[in-house]
Amino acid sequence: MDKIDSILQTALGGIETNLRRLHEAAHEIATAPVRGAEPTELTEPLIRMLEAQRAIEASAAVLRRADEALGSLLEALHS
Repeated sequence: MDKIDSILQTALGGIETNLRRLHEAAHEIATAPVRGAEPTELTEPLIRMLEAQRAIEASAAVLRRADEALGSLLEALHS
């Protein structure tokens, strides 16, 4: 059980960290200065947003797998 708890805590931490990164990048994009005809460089924050999104998806997949493992363990214990 300790291993599953550790996995769950790690996955939740990954989601929290990357939600923060996603929010920060979105804020940077939303507050980017508008320079008339000059394009505003948003490549870096957009890349950070995509990286954070993928990391959140990966952490969510880990949570799903841990939940399935815990469910299987509980099922086996009740059989």
